[in-house]
Amino acid sequence: MFAVLFITMAIAAFFFGWWVTRNVREDAKQTDIQLRGVAWGIMSYSAATGSMPTSQESLTKYLFDHPECLTASRRTGEWPATVQALDGLVTPTEISAALIGRIEVIWPPSGNLAPVIQVRGRPSGQGTIEQVNEWLQKWNHGVAATGSRDQTPVATPQT
Repeated sequence: MFAVLFITMAIAAFFFGWWVTRNVREDAKQTDIQLRGVAWGIMSYSAATGSMPTSQESLTKYLFDHPECLTASRRTGEWPATVQALDGLVTPTEISAALIGRIEVIWPPSGNLAPVIQVRGRPSGQGTIEQVNEWLQKWNHGVAATGSRDQTPVATPQT
């Protein structure tokens, strides 16, 4: 009797663990898509306006007024070059919803600094938060080095 109860509990624990893990991984996948989409939106704003956004309102207003900036390709760098390579959000509505929901942005006081993106207590894939913040830092550093935010290729340092 004890063996049957033990085996039943072990099987139940296994399936419960599998179910929780599967749900957390799916949640992390959605968070990662939103992280990449918000970073893409920030780079789109920067490419079009010449400065980084300093508030959620300025970013979302610009994206809704100029949605075509989201489909423009990016200059060469250590970030996706096209929206197809992004594997993230691609509409102003999705980016706006991400900013209200899972994604939190620490906005800089001026447009010459890159915002910092983080999640609001949601799971994320390993290294995604660091990756998107690195995109923004390198994007902004490339702008400072070249003095321009246009779509022309920028040489990236080789390590």
